[in-house]
Amino acid sequence: MAANFNLQQIPLRVRLTQFDGCHERAAENHPLSPTGESARLTKFAGADWSISAALTPVADRPDALEGQITFQVTQGTAHQVAVALEWPVKSWSRETFVMLPAAAYNGNRYPSRPYPYPPMVREPADIGLDAPILVTDVPRLNPEDGAPSCLQLRTGDVTTPCISFYSPPNGFAAILLTEQGSVFGNHGLTVEENPDRTQALLRIEAPGVRRDTLYTMVNTATPSWDRGADWTAGQEVTIRFRLFVFPARTVQALYDRFAVVRKDLAGGPVPFKHELPFSAAWQIVEEKYQRDNWCEDGYYRVGTHEAAAQSPYQDWQLGWVGGGMVPVPFLIAGQPESRQRALRNLEWMFSQAQHPNGLFHSGQHAGVAYGDGFNVPGTDRWYMVRKQADALYFLVKAFHVLQGQDPAWRLPEHWAAGMLRLADRFVATFRKCGQLGQFLDSETGDVVVGGSTASAMAPGALALAGQYFARPDYLEIAGALARQLDERDVQAGITTGGPGEILKCADSDSAFAMLESLVVLYEVTGQSHWLARAEAMAAQCLTWCASYDYVFPPQSWFGRLDMRATGSVWANVQNKHCAPGICTLSGDALFKLFRYTGNQRYLTQIQETAHNLTQYLSRADRPVGDPKIMKPGWMCERVNFSDWEGRENIGGSLFGSCWPEVSLMLTTVELPGIYLQPDTGLLCVLDHLTVRWVKTDDETVVLECSNPTAFDAQVRVFSEMSTAAGTVLGQAAALRWPIFKVPAGTTRRITPGCVGEPNETRTRGAHRALLHRELM
Repeated sequence: MAANFNLQQIPLRVRLTQFDGCHERAAENHPLSPTGESARLTKFAGADWSISAALTPVADRPDALEGQITFQVTQGTAHQVAVALEWPVKSWSRETFVMLPAAAYNGNRYPSRPYPYPPMVREPADIGLDAPILVTDVPRLNPEDGAPSCLQLRTGDVTTPCISFYSPPNGFAAILLTEQGSVFGNHGLTVEENPDRTQALLRIEAPGVRRDTLYTMVNTATPSWDRGADWTAGQEVTIRFRLFVFPARTVQALYDRFAVVRKDLAGGPVPFKHELPFSAAWQIVEEKYQRDNWCEDGYYRVGTHEAAAQSPYQDWQLGWVGGGMVPVPFLIAGQPESRQRALRNLEWMFSQAQHPNGLFHSGQHAGVAYGDGFNVPGTDRWYMVRKQADALYFLVKAFHVLQGQDPAWRLPEHWAAGMLRLADRFVATFRKCGQLGQFLDSETGDVVVGGSTASAMAPGALALAGQYFARPDYLEIAGALARQLDERDVQAGITTGGPGEILKCADSDSAFAMLESLVVLYEVTGQSHWLARAEAMAAQCLTWCASYDYVFPPQSWFGRLDMRATGSVWANVQNKHCAPGICTLSGDALFKLFRYTGNQRYLTQIQETAHNLTQYLSRADRPVGDPKIMKPGWMCERVNFSDWEGRENIGGSLFGSCWPEVSLMLTTVELPGIYLQPDTGLLCVLDHLTVRWVKTDDETVVLECSNPTAFDAQVRVFSEMSTAAGTVLGQAAALRWPIFKVPAGTTRRITPGCVGEPNETRTRGAHRALLHRELM
């Protein structure tokens, strides 16, 4: 059906709706002419209207139709009116996979539990190995026939203004892109199904009006505050859109196409704003961590001393929001005190924070271990498997760093024993339970709640451990677990349950953890299968990344600071905010994937996420939020597009220090500030510098690096020939990258060796040595 789908025959129409509050009072529809330009005059809501439309094919997108519809009041006034583009889709079914990026996966069409925040399962049927996918009370299509089924969102609820779907019975998929909004505010995005789910209506509306109710935290029954607009003579609004329809045999085809076209209406590459280099941000955060997070018991708290005194969850946490990740960046780039404390943190973990059964304490406060059940009765012994997998992964990374810095370094025996106990626990649990699930019993190590992608970091962690300790059984389980998660979740188009307080809503944490694991499996085994699966996972990860610079309200903190949202990463479909980075990773898996595949889409994505990360760091000279709340060195996880925390909190809701500080540190030490391939001329700048190729008077090609910021920059430079880009990068690669200093407001040049000579025969080591001499 899809192969012969005629874009010109899609029955698009326009709609005008008048509201009484957020309830429809009157509406009328008009079909659009299938091709070219058309115009219509009509009377509605007491005013005369002109509706002009232009629908045209897209030259470089044979599966696309571009449209522009302008609504104008030519005479009179119209109160409380919204205008819309609609697509009545007749080829529909309950099997249709609906994806609104970061807001709905499979339409969130799963059973829901109306638990208050933080939600935890408590019914016997929701616990156990075969626990079903459950969502909290989030916007969703109804899984039951007959009942009303409608997703009502606005463009602030998604990373790309878009409605998309995949129809398995009909073998096609569609993507309907639009823009953020108009002079009246954000557009609305609606998917409404008929009672027997054989038809659906897709709508882009200006302004977006959610009928009756809207979403606030775990509550879809909040009375809607949306209203139509008041129009006067001469006022007009244009809805611009691009519609793609293409053959699809799997849901992955939808993701793959979305990854290519998601920026089509964004107006080209986003401009970067240079403000704070990685090294300057590192210094601020490092000082903050020594001052506000170090506990003299021997570990780094995830929160500040003040926060830890108020909540045990701000004290030691093993993973998820920092914790066991912190030693790695300090070991790579920390000052002597930070490095010594990182070593003490590792020693504390192995001597004070591990069960005999191999699991580490998920959390600890005042010397007492606690679980991850948020005090819900019966959950005292529940540990998030995600935290355990994070710990195994970053502990092995720490060992790579220590050996990379000193080849004579030897792993302490009790550290090795502790690592092996944790890896053995994963192996034993997988063999007994057939999965690693979402929550484990802290005493037995068995799966308490199964059926989630929460263990997505475990395959990569086990693969690294298997490689490090020469344990083929770890590699075997790593592969088996990765195949299970891939076949059950990734190939179904949804990864779930990475955070511990969202039930099994779709989330970005588990998506990016799965990407990390798949890339590591490729690096460890060399098997191309894992690289192909990593590319599939990366396409899904891109749906969680903001693809354009959201326009924040000018009076908001982010509006006043001219924040650039491109590259920020949405948390999950429950907690409807983007965050400054990936929770809690650098995203170097995307950089590695670019090197192994040559696909620059992955390089662009990590460039956007990494570059924009430092702007969210609160500084003495530039507080990001109330200076009494957001102190120097603090970063908050909120990048609010959505009004889920109230209209007044779009571009705000900045409440204190949070895990993005760890993501920023990892980004600084795991990604290059400048990446170049001298033989091809490829140049990618992640750091806050302006860099270009220039020719000197003697025709030598050099890099000209300008630092337009007020902060000195020390930039890690990774230079390699294109022929070397496919080689495995592995762990702690930054230790091999020289550092180039560019003082504030200055310009310096690098001669990166024999640029433009494709027959260059230098070894990688010799080339690196040449570059190193130039930098120093």
